[in-house]
Amino acid sequence: MRPLRRGTNLSRVAGFNEAVVIDAIRRARDGLSRVEVSEQTGLSAQTVSNIVRRMLESGLLREGDRVTQGLGKPRTPLTLHPRGRYAMGVHLDPLQTTIVLVNLRGDVVAHVQLPSPAQAEPDDIIADIAVEIPRIISDAGVAPELIAGVGLASPGPIDTCTGTVLEPPHLPRWRNVPVVEKLAARIDLPVVLDKDVIAACIGERWTGATLGQANSLFLYLSTGIGVGIAVDDAITRGATDNAGDIGHLIVDASGPSCPCGQRGCLGVTLSPGALVERAIAARLLTGTHLDAVRSADPARVDESFMALCALVEAGDPAALALVDASAVQLARAISTLANVFDTDVVAVGGPTWMRLREVYLPRLPSLVHAGLVGRPQHKPVEVVGTALGDDVIAIGAACLVLDREFAPAVSAIALER
Repeated sequence: MRPLRRGTNLSRVAGFNEAVVIDAIRRARDGLSRVEVSEQTGLSAQTVSNIVRRMLESGLLREGDRVTQGLGKPRTPLTLHPRGRYAMGVHLDPLQTTIVLVNLRGDVVAHVQLPSPAQAEPDDIIADIAVEIPRIISDAGVAPELIAGVGLASPGPIDTCTGTVLEPPHLPRWRNVPVVEKLAARIDLPVVLDKDVIAACIGERWTGATLGQANSLFLYLSTGIGVGIAVDDAITRGATDNAGDIGHLIVDASGPSCPCGQRGCLGVTLSPGALVERAIAARLLTGTHLDAVRSADPARVDESFMALCALVEAGDPAALALVDASAVQLARAISTLANVFDTDVVAVGGPTWMRLREVYLPRLPSLVHAGLVGRPQHKPVEVVGTALGDDVIAIGAACLVLDREFAPAVSAIALER
């Protein structure tokens, strides 16, 4: 683990220092004492004392009971106050729209799912979201002034500068939709948009499987496949904020043909529809499921994929063999990404993962290790499942707001001379 972002004792960057303190305390699952905050951030004891006092008064932090460990001086741990702030997160998905309310720690306080049929108009979905957000806040008994904002997570490509969903392949009706402007006009809250895998990556780093890891990846397996990237404690977004599209990463040179002209691309090999097609070819599923795949209707494809997963759960040998083969291909993708980004941990999530993780997870570590190049033996790449479950992207969308509000950004200050 790399050192935490260091603070500065200059009064002109008080806001930055407060973010540094929150970041340090957030990463410590059992909290930090004032002395420990000072040691980890490089801030003076007086600066830490002043910041902590303000944050206790504002409700962002809370103090625990004094703890005595061994012969040392008792410590009083500071932790984030879960009710100090809240954020809303919205995941725009071909199957359904998920809305969550999370507290400052990233815990889900409320959760709602709305249908989002493939032919539904974006304006109708946005209107539904705008109705649900204040209702969720009210039902949860949260004061509106404690809501830091709303995070939207969408498949790419998106334009974060204008808050526009551009042309996501799996949301056919969403073409150049200024979703931030449209939603903000209906609710009295700040709204921010980011790509779905980036949101999930931030969510796992804020409260999930990669908390405290400076170098990590989040791999999302669904109808679309993408990766969120964190390098040296910073999210990698790319020149257009659309980094992470790995659907054309080749994982099987003799695999199925891809519309791009290549064979064995990740997107046509490990998507739910691709796995269903392989099950049909192996006579595990009947031809009626092929009609579902060809329809490109996310709901029908999902039903067929569930039928395959039922065979896997029942222990069908042929179904298990099919998933075993896909685990090898998944491991190739993870090894390639780990080699490129020299990461420490890869968290995997998404609908495909959640339904097949009992098969995938035991097999992946050794398969991934075999594909690593030039990696020191004492620094293995850890492969873990998401800690945020089915709602990882919605939770990540909410954490976008918390991260922007409370994470230390070097760009917020001038460098010291």
